Amino acid sequence: MLRRISSNFACFQPVSFGPGFNVILAEMAPEASDKHSRNARGKTTLIQAINYCLGGTLAKSMIPLGVAGWEFSLELDLFGNELTATRSLKGGKKLHLSYPGNLAGILRPYLDENSAITVEDWKFLLGLGLFALDRVSEPGDRGISPRTLISYVVRTEAVKDPLKVIPQQPAWSSREHVAYLLNLNWELVRDLSRLEEDSDTYKAIARATKNSLLPRALRPEPELMLELVEAQRTLAELTSRVQGFQVVDDPDGLIARADHVTEELKELRNDALVDRRMIELYADSIESEQAPEDAGVGEAVAELYGEMQRAFSPEALQSFEKVEAFHNQLMGNRRSFLSSELERLRAQQVGRDEKMRELTASRNSILAVLNAGGALEELSALQNECSQAAARVTEVETALSNVRELAEAQEGVRVQKAQLRQETARDLTSKRQKLDSVAARFDRMMQDLYGVGGVLTAEVDDLGFKFTIRVSTSASGGVTRMQLLCFDLTLMAEGGEQGHHPSFLIHDSVVFDGVDPRQIAAGLNLVRETVGQVGGQYICTMNSNDVPPSVSKSEWFIEGTRRIILDTEEGGVLGTDF
Repeated sequence: MLRRISSNFACFQPVSFGPGFNVILAEMAPEASDKHSRNARGKTTLIQAINYCLGGTLAKSMIPLGVAGWEFSLELDLFGNELTATRSLKGGKKLHLSYPGNLAGILRPYLDENSAITVEDWKFLLGLGLFALDRVSEPGDRGISPRTLISYVVRTEAVKDPLKVIPQQPAWSSREHVAYLLNLNWELVRDLSRLEEDSDTYKAIARATKNSLLPRALRPEPELMLELVEAQRTLAELTSRVQGFQVVDDPDGLIARADHVTEELKELRNDALVDRRMIELYADSIESEQAPEDAGVGEAVAELYGEMQRAFSPEALQSFEKVEAFHNQLMGNRRSFLSSELERLRAQQVGRDEKMRELTASRNSILAVLNAGGALEELSALQNECSQAAARVTEVETALSNVRELAEAQEGVRVQKAQLRQETARDLTSKRQKLDSVAARFDRMMQDLYGVGGVLTAEVDDLGFKFTIRVSTSASGGVTRMQLLCFDLTLMAEGGEQGHHPSFLIHDSVVFDGVDPRQIAAGLNLVRETVGQVGGQYICTMNSNDVPPSVSKSEWFIEGTRRIILDTEEGGVLGTDF
């Protein structure tokens, strides 16, 4: 329970609070004129001062007060005892605590020699003492925040969605904190939201990879496999060349020798070509001379020879025979010459072929040395090329490993999400009776206000517990604000039993803006009844013209009015203009 808010400036009148209903009322003074207003009287500033003492950030509108040296002191119940927390509006990184001796064991580990405590430690103690939250949330771990929990009981905004404290609150945060206030396993929401974030990240990577928006290291696996095979082949070839490399002291001399041998081979091939043509010519000549005479030609010659015998004398015929014998001898000598030339050319061809084989082998040996070796600089260049190829293989292997790990991680997320969803469903089933009680209370409250049913449901989706509020009437601004009132009262009534709610609730006057006077009257009576039943505390700020006469004249409303701020008061609730 909150007991008192005060300041180090005398112009500020301390405001004390009691159990049950409490209201700070802006009233029109009897002497007020049309130029006076019950607005801008500092009602919201008072709630902001309370929120600041509870570890909140300083509202921008209060910064001038910090420059002037203001500080506020809030007296409240914590760990079953009353203590006072004082915080300066300038700096405000620490608070000074005044506490009874029986709280020393709890508080002293967090206090310095001046009984001052850091804001972070104060938030932790508030979470522990007001909400039974016994753990510290690290930045980015999506844990329960004491300050967010406090924002559910200190409402400075009338958000359209009662499940949120500000419109921009992420879905996982609202679900997580409402689950905690309803005593559900909020860690399931946290874990599922983390997995959902991981899943969204993997999906974004997959889309970017598919659309070629990411670096070459993140590409489809088949493409990387092909590139890896090619890179490995290149590396193997370069490694083999390095291993077989011979350092040549005089590579230019080897090149000259190779050129000389090539010239010799060229000359030998030319000679071989000439000899081959001569062999073909001699062979054709011998073959033509050895060919048998045609039968018709022989008969004609014989017939001609017979006629010559009749026409020529024996002496002349004898001369023809000598000519024939000479011709035959001449042709025999020619055939003998051609045969000997053929044998010589063929023998020469065999020797030349052997010489060409020797020269070819010699040249190949020289070229092999030149191809496998070279100067030391060439070996260094080759080794560098091999190193680059090895690095490329490693790069592609790493990229392939990353792609496979990404696929495995995606599958792991899917499996974990399915398991956590099942666990969330089991937790919801085990708490169904309690949740039905919560829903029934919310429904009764909406029935009291509007005569229509209101539904507060819980189900399970990919983010864990999904809470929904629906009312069977038009969603006007007034209805939305009364939904907020009923939801907050439901949380106070149901959450206090498990210690997950501090059993106090603060609403700024904005919660009642635009609400029909009849529903305001019903809502305030509902507040009075609820806090009376559960032993809670309700603090609100209102303008007197927003309070229906049936309520403003009630004894409980009059007794619960803790401070009346006249519209003619200088400086409003603070007693000073700033």
